[in-house]
Amino acid sequence: MKFLKWTGRIAGGVALTLVVCGGTVFGFRLYNKNKYPVTQASAGLQDKGAYPTNDRIQPIEGEYLNGFHFSPEKRSHEGTVVVYGGSEGSPSYEQAKALSEKGFEVLALYFFGQDNQKPSLAHVPLEQFDEVVEYAEESIENPTPITAIGTSKGAEFTANLAAHGYPVNNLINFTPAHFSYPGLDFSSQDEKPSFTHDGKPVPFASFRNGDAKMGMKLMWDMATAYPPEYRPTYENAAEHADDQAQIDLSGFDGNALFLAGDQDKMWQGDVAAKALAEQSPSFESVIYPGAGHLFMEDIESMGNGWQIMFGGTVEGNAKAAKESMELVTQKLSEWHGDK
Repeated sequence: MKFLKWTGRIAGGVALTLVVCGGTVFGFRLYNKNKYPVTQASAGLQDKGAYPTNDRIQPIEGEYLNGFHFSPEKRSHEGTVVVYGGSEGSPSYEQAKALSEKGFEVLALYFFGQDNQKPSLAHVPLEQFDEVVEYAEESIENPTPITAIGTSKGAEFTANLAAHGYPVNNLINFTPAHFSYPGLDFSSQDEKPSFTHDGKPVPFASFRNGDAKMGMKLMWDMATAYPPEYRPTYENAAEHADDQAQIDLSGFDGNALFLAGDQDKMWQGDVAAKALAEQSPSFESVIYPGAGHLFMEDIESMGNGWQIMFGGTVEGNAKAAKESMELVTQKLSEWHGDK
């Protein structure tokens, strides 16, 4: 009987501890969600129906292809510009709209998250770009050259397209990665690749190597809805990665432009931009002072917490947004010529 009472007390103590811990986490989540709305800022960006369409902005869908085709009112440049968003799962709609207004034919595409695609950012096939090229050839007059533009995880995706020989003529990366990293699917204990090529995982820098304390801090932030500063985790993964996880663009013979801020809190985009640009004399990097992971003229609209999660200053991010768009337009005009 004493044994049963003793074990019962232990079980009760464990249960009480779990309840207290669960209540503490729940309390932190409520507080942080209210104080840091930035953690909810990406909600709805994957919703295709939320984006306006008209006779010059048409939704498109194929076997894996999904997004929007922007046809400029007056096309002034040859070729096709293909844009991708980041881990938020958007098609980079506003960026595509701005470039279309400059006279470029633009495809704003999802690379995961839609009904006909991988549901999360894991095991995303690079082969999907073949269908993009096929669509451009069938639907756009003078479809080449093709410039791929990606932001954040979209930059990692497009850099991998160029590295694996897909028909990209020019590459522009906002806040790029010089390593491939794990997929952002935490539905199981398995660490998944972000991308696959010919059905095989693209090698990546694991989050599980190196200092475990960083992973524990990140898990606590995510559990309590506190804006995570991911950069130390990505730096740690890169530091302990095998060479095969690096994105090798030495065989890419096109033009490339890598843009980053010197105060990026999401990952080491500034380090990556410089490292990638060193791989070829036809590559260029530009690092914007005072800019973080997102170049936005109205970054405060993201809600409090953007300083922790993305970095930079209001002025630095706004300046980078304006100047980078001017530079991108200039480069695209050079690469795509006049129609």
